Amino acid sequence: MFLIHVHATLFSLLLSSYAALATPVPRQANSLTLEQLNTIIKQTSCTNAQFPEECRDASQALPFVNKAFSDYNITTIGEKAALLSLMAFESGNFEFNINHFPGRAGQGTRNMMMFNFIHQYAVDTPSTSQQALELAGPDPNSPSITNATMNAVRELVLGDELSFASAAWFYKRSGEAKIGCTADVEVVQGLQIATLDGWTTYIEKCVGTTVTPDRQEGWELTLNTLLGLA
Repeated sequence: MFLIHVHATLFSLLLSSYAALATPVPRQANSLTLEQLNTIIKQTSCTNAQFPEECRDASQALPFVNKAFSDYNITTIGEKAALLSLMAFESGNFEFNINHFPGRAGQGTRNMMMFNFIHQYAVDTPSTSQQALELAGPDPNSPSITNATMNAVRELVLGDELSFASAAWFYKRSGEAKIGCTADVEVVQGLQIATLDGWTTYIEKCVGTTVTPDRQEGWELTLNTLLGLA
């Protein structure tokens, strides 16, 4: 009876060890390199850009992307791939900084956030908070806010440092609780282990949109680049 108990205990321990080994471990990422970013945004050149004042090539964007990841403590390959591919997709590989198609008032940054999040971002940022409140007040949904006012608030966060940090802010600090998408453990864990299911959950539950082939292609390119496979 004692031997049976010992064998059962050993078997249980072996199963636990196997399960622990089988659980994917988040991979930590180094700072993004110029070569990696060029691959991710497909060698974007601003020479013939449609909106040259908004366009940024990899060498211009790189320090701001790395600073954003550092400031918001984005450390895993999976999370960096998700946020970076989102910005690249939404901004046409960094060619746009505001919404041109169809030209929605107040929408912008490399993350292409809608005005309610633009407003919160501006209010939450110490350097722009007072101006944002003076322009639009505390309620982004107030009917008194005109398109011109929305665009003026958006302008406050279009500088490179804030614009390239928009995806990280949205992920970590947006929303009423100011904890962004990190309130959902499923989203965070899925991104950290860098699975397709995890990224899909992030797109659907955090970003609030649907997965499309071109969006997924951009994420796969970014992930493979950061993993050294592209």
